[in-house]
Amino acid sequence: MASRKNKNTGASAAQLLGICAGVLCIVVMLGASAATDAPWEHGLVESSQENEALSHSDVVPAPPGDYGDMVQLPDETYIIGLTDEDPYGAQSAGRREITVSAFYIDRFEVTNEEYREFVSEQGEQYAPRVEAWGSGESAESQMENYFYSSSRGNYPVVGITWDDAKAFCEWNGRRLPTEAEWEYAARSGRTGAIYPWRGISTSDARGRYLANFAPSEGRARTGYAFTAPVGSYPPSRWGIHDIAGNVAEWVEDAYTPTYDDFPVTTETPVVRGDSSNTRRVVRGGSWASSGFEIGVGVRDYAQKDEASTQIGIRCAADPIQVESSGNVGPDAMDVVPPAESENPPSPEGEEETGEEGQPTPPDEEPMFPDPSEEGGSEEPEEGSENEPPQQ
Repeated sequence: MASRKNKNTGASAAQLLGICAGVLCIVVMLGASAATDAPWEHGLVESSQENEALSHSDVVPAPPGDYGDMVQLPDETYIIGLTDEDPYGAQSAGRREITVSAFYIDRFEVTNEEYREFVSEQGEQYAPRVEAWGSGESAESQMENYFYSSSRGNYPVVGITWDDAKAFCEWNGRRLPTEAEWEYAARSGRTGAIYPWRGISTSDARGRYLANFAPSEGRARTGYAFTAPVGSYPPSRWGIHDIAGNVAEWVEDAYTPTYDDFPVTTETPVVRGDSSNTRRVVRGGSWASSGFEIGVGVRDYAQKDEASTQIGIRCAADPIQVESSGNVGPDAMDVVPPAESENPPSPEGEEETGEEGQPTPPDEEPMFPDPSEEGGSEEPEEGSENEPPQQ
C-alpha cells in the first residue's frame, strides 16, 4: 500500500507540474495576444528592411519651400467609385472612368497651428465655429481648449465650414481638391482598392490599426478617442497621411447623387454649386466613422455652412501655382506614381508577375512614423485630455 501511495503521490506531482506549465503557456500567449491587439504606440520602426522600403517612394514631395509639404501627381485616367460592398445601401453614385490633370496635394491635413496663423491674419470670423462642439455651456471652452491650446498645434483643425476651408487654401496659395482628385490621390494607383493601403483589413499583420477611426471595439482602440496628431499613422505608398480617417475633408465639388452628373471633359471634372445646391462633398471619414466609411470610394456630404468636429481640410494646387512660386524646377512633374499591376491578384503565397514574367515587387508593409520626426505626436497639457466634444 505504501508503495502504491508513493506512486500516486508522484503521479499527482507530475500532473500538477504539467498543469502549471500549461497555465504558464496560456498566460504567455494571452500576453502576446494583448500586445498584438493593443493600440499601436507610434514608436520607432523596428525593421531595417522596413526602413529601407520606406525610402523607396515613387512619389516625392516638392522641393523645400512653401510647397515642400505636398505630393505631386501627374495626369491620369482611373475608375472613380465604390468597389466594396455597400452594407448601408447609401452609396449610389456608381462608377465611371475619370481623367484628372496633373496636380499637387497636401501630405498632411491642415493643422490648428497653420489655421491659427490664417485666423490671426484674416480675422476671427474664420475661427472654428463654437456650435460644432454642441449647444451646451461648455461648447466654447471645448473649442478654445482644442483649437488654441499650445499642445494641440499639430492636431487637425476642425469646426470650419466649406467657405472657411476654401478661404484658407486660397490664402495659402492653394485650393480645395476636386472630388476626382481626392479619390485619385487616396487610391494611390490601385483600381478597385478599398483603402489607401493594400487589402481589406483596417489593421496590419501585427494588429495595429492603420487609421484613426471608430472600430466596433470602441474609438480608443485605435489609440485615440478623438482626433490624432497629423501623421500619427503610416502614409500611403504615395506619401499621403491620414487620407482615411482622423478627420473627413471638404472638397470643391457640390454634391450630386451619381457620377453621371459629372461634366464630360478631358480635364479634371468638377461639379460647381449654385444657390439651389448648397451641399458639398466630404471625403475620407473621421475619428467617429466606421471601417466602411473610411474607404476611398465612400462619399458623404454636408451643408456648405455647416461646421463639424469631424470635418477638416486638405489643400491641393495646380502645377502653375507651385511652379510660379519658384520652389519647383522644370522637371518636377516628371515623377510618375507606381502603376498598378494589370494582372489579377495572385493566390496567397505565390509571387506576382509583371510584364514578360518579371516579378512585380509587393507593396511595402505600412510604416508607422517616428514621433520624434515631423508629424509626430504632441503631449496634451496636463488635465486637458483630447476627448470628443460633449454634445
